[in-house]
Amino acid sequence: MGDGDHYDFRGSTFHGPVTGRAEHGHGPAFTAMSALPAPPTAFTGREQHVKALLDVLDPDTEARTDAVLISAVGGLGGVGKTALALHVAHAARARFPGGTLFVNMRGYDNAPTAPEQAVESLLTALGIGRDSLPSTPEELYALYRSTLDERGSVLIVLDNVSDAAQVVPLLPGSTRHRVLVTSRDSLDSLTARSITLDSLTQDEAVALVERALRISDPDDSRASAEPDAVRRLVDLCGRLPLALQIAAAQLRRRKPRAVSTLVADLEAAIDRVRALRAPGRDQYDRDLVLRPVFDVTYERLDADQARLFRLLAQAPTSDFGQPTAVALSGVSPADIMERLEDLAAVYLISASPAADRWVMHDLLRVYAATLSTSEPVLAHEATDARNSLLQEFFLRAASADQHLHGQLVAEAPDLFPDRDAALAWLDSEHTSLVRAVQWAEMAEHSRFATALGVCIDRYLHVQRHFTDGTRVSETLLTAARREEDRILELFSLSALGNSRHQLRQYREAAIVHTNALRLAYALEDRSAQATSWSNLGFCMHEWGQHDIAAQMLGRAQEMFAQVGDEHREAMAWNTLGMPLLKLRRFDEAVRAHNRAQQAFHRVGDRQREATAWLNLGAALREVSRFDDAANAYLNAADLFAEQHDRYGEASAWNHVGSLLTALREFESASEALHKCEAVFVSLSDWHHVGHVRWNIAKLHAAQGQDLRAKAAWMSSADAYDLAGDEQLATEARQYAE
Repeated sequence: MGDGDHYDFRGSTFHGPVTGRAEHGHGPAFTAMSALPAPPTAFTGREQHVKALLDVLDPDTEARTDAVLISAVGGLGGVGKTALALHVAHAARARFPGGTLFVNMRGYDNAPTAPEQAVESLLTALGIGRDSLPSTPEELYALYRSTLDERGSVLIVLDNVSDAAQVVPLLPGSTRHRVLVTSRDSLDSLTARSITLDSLTQDEAVALVERALRISDPDDSRASAEPDAVRRLVDLCGRLPLALQIAAAQLRRRKPRAVSTLVADLEAAIDRVRALRAPGRDQYDRDLVLRPVFDVTYERLDADQARLFRLLAQAPTSDFGQPTAVALSGVSPADIMERLEDLAAVYLISASPAADRWVMHDLLRVYAATLSTSEPVLAHEATDARNSLLQEFFLRAASADQHLHGQLVAEAPDLFPDRDAALAWLDSEHTSLVRAVQWAEMAEHSRFATALGVCIDRYLHVQRHFTDGTRVSETLLTAARREEDRILELFSLSALGNSRHQLRQYREAAIVHTNALRLAYALEDRSAQATSWSNLGFCMHEWGQHDIAAQMLGRAQEMFAQVGDEHREAMAWNTLGMPLLKLRRFDEAVRAHNRAQQAFHRVGDRQREATAWLNLGAALREVSRFDDAANAYLNAADLFAEQHDRYGEASAWNHVGSLLTALREFESASEALHKCEAVFVSLSDWHHVGHVRWNIAKLHAAQGQDLRAKAAWMSSADAYDLAGDEQLATEARQYAE
C-alpha cells in the first residue's frame, strides 16, 4: 500500500530482489527508553497513593495467587498522574533488575501511539535491533513477550493511555513483571488495581508552591511571607497540580511582586482557567497551559454528554444530588445515573462514597461556565436549566417548610413522607439552597429565587444557620428594592433583623427592625406592625432594655389578638414573659409562658412549644415551683429532641442542671451539665459553652470544691473570649479570683 512516495511492503510477496528503506518515524516520536524520565522536581504529598502503588509493584509473586499485574492511575487532566507514576517508578527501580521502561502513549493527541508502534520501541529498548524486528504486529507482540520472559522483573510505565486497546497488546506474559498505566479515562475493562487521584489537600498544595519557588530561588520567601495569600492562591487553582505549577511559574516570572498580586489577578479574571497559563514548557516538554487539557476531554464527549456536563456546572455548588441533575438537564430519573457514570468515567465528575451525590471540580465548573457563555444558544440553555432547578428547589422547600411548621397546607405539594425526611433534604442541600437564593441578584432568576428564600428562612433559623440567614435576607432585600416589591422588602427586613439578633448584633438588629416597623405603618399592615413591634421588643430585651421591651411586646400581643392571629399572638406571649421575668414580675411571666405553650400546642408548632416550655420552667423556678419547673424543662428537652434540635435540647439540660444544683442533687446536676456542654462545644457555640461552664462552676462551689469552681470559671471566661463577649469573660474571671 502506498500514499505518494511511501510504501509499506510488510506482508507482501516478492518475486525478485527489492530495495527499500524502513521508516519508523510515522506518527508520534517514541519516548520509550531503558531508563525512566527524570522524577518530578516538586513532587509533594500523595503519601497514601505512593504506599499503595509500591505495595502492588512487588514483582515477587511466585507464592501469590492474587498477583496484580496492572496498576492504573486515573484522574482529571492535570491532577498529577504522570508525576505520581514516575515518582513511584523511580522509588521502585531497585525491585526490577530487568529494567524500567516508559512509553508516552499520547492517547489524547491527534495521533495517539499505536500499540504496534509502542511495541517496536519497547523491543528496541530491550535490546532488539530494528533490523531484527518481525514484519507483522502479531509476531512483534510474540517477540516482545518472549524477550520479557527471558529477563528479570521489568516495570513498564504506559503514560497517557486513552483506552484499554492501547494497553492489552503490551501486557507481558509473565506475572513477575509489572505494568503501571495512567489515563484520563477509567479503564474499567482492564482487571487492574485502580487508583483515582483527586486534588491535593490545601497543605499539600501550599507545600508544592513553596517548594517550586524555593527550587528556583532558595532565597524566595514570598510564600512564607504571605501564608494567607498562598492559601487563597491554591484554592483558586483548585489545588490541581498542573494549575499550581502554572501559578508557581507565573510567580517566578513576576518576581519580586507579591503573591497577593497574582491572587488579585485570578480573582478578577473573567475566565480563570484561561488565565492559568505561563510561557515555556515543563520538564516533560508539556505546555504550561490549563485550558487545552480540559478542551481535549470535553471534545471527546458526544453531544448528550457535553450538554449534561455544561448543565451540571450550573448547579449552585460543586456538589449536587441526582434530583438536581435531573432538574438541570431534563434527563429522566431512570436514565440519569448512567449518564452521570459516563461523565465520572472520564473524571469530569466524581461520586460520593454513597453514590447519592456527585462533585465537579471547581476549575471544571469555571471552564463549563465559559462554554455556556460562548454562544447565545448555550447561554439560553444555561438560564433555562437554572430556572428549572429553582422551580424544583422551591417546590421541595415549600413542602419541607410545611413539615417544619408541623402542619401541611392543602394547596402545597407534600413531597416528603415525614418531618425527618424533609429536614434531611434541607440539611443535604443547605449550601446549594443558599447559593440558589443568591441567584435573585440576576433579574432572570429573581422570581423563583426570592420565593425560595422565603421558604428556607424558617429552616435557617431552626438549624441556627444565622450567617447564611443574613446572606439570604440581604439578597432578598436587594431584589425587593430592585423590583419595588414592598411586601418582600418588609419580609426581608424582618428576617434580616432576626438573623442579626441571633448573631448578637443587637444594635444593627434594632435598626433593621425599626426600618421594618416604619414600612409596616406606611403599608398600613396591622399584622406586619405587630410583628415588627414583637421583633423590636425581643431585641430590646436582649439589649437589656427590659421595661421598653415589655411595653413593645405587650403592644404586639394586643395587636395580634385584634387581627385574630393566634400563632403570632402566642409568639408575642412567649417573648413577653422574658422581660417580665427580668423585671421580677414572676406571676405575669408564668401566665405569659403558659398561654404561649397552650397556644403553640393548639396550632401544632412543636418547635416553639418546646421553647415555651423552656421559658415556663425558668418562670416557675422563680416562684419556687421546683417540681413543675423540672417537668417543664423535661417536656422542652423531649420536644427539642423530637425536632432534632440539638441546641434546644442542650439548653433544656443546662436549665435542668442548674435547677438540680439549687436542689443539691449534685450527681444528676453534673451529668446534665456536662451532657449539654459537649453538645455546645460540638456546635462551636462558645457563648453558651460559657454559660454551661458558669453553671458547672456554681455546682462545684455548692459542693465546696473551690479549686474546681475556680478552674470552671476560668474555662467559662475562655469560652466567652472565643465568643467575643468581653463583659461576661471579665465577670467570670472576677468570680475565679
